[in-house]
Amino acid sequence: MNDAPLYRQRSRCDRWNYHNFTVEKFLHNTQHPEFSSELSLIAIAPDGKFAAFCESRIHAEDNKRNGYNEGWIAVLGTRRGFRQQGLGKAMLLTAMQYLKAKGMDSAILGVDAENPSGALRLYESVGFEKVHTSISYVKSL
Repeated sequence: MNDAPLYRQRSRCDRWNYHNFTVEKFLHNTQHPEFSSELSLIAIAPDGKFAAFCESRIHAEDNKRNGYNEGWIAVLGTRRGFRQQGLGKAMLLTAMQYLKAKGMDSAILGVDAENPSGALRLYESVGFEKVHTSISYVKSL
């Protein structure tokens, strides 16, 4: 059993419960019924290195059932070494434009409010507002 405190997980990356977003994970995500290549963005640096990504989704059945037109920013990330250059903001704004073009009235995302990379500030800077707070519990077994 691993009794390592949760805060130690953050030292590996910049957010709680981090899991590497690998090419294999991305390819797996492409098999999801709600995956749309039109809503997936990848930024490649001039030297060919992966720099940033954003995947958005539209949950059409949920929207229909609830009478909404909302899209989700499912995952957004900028690789270390490419941060503080505006890539995350550019990806987020582009994803929101794509969602709007698909008829969405709003965009939703979830964020670790204690994320030290500045994600919360980024989202608030483009107009996202907090509407719900949740607490997650985990126990290593």
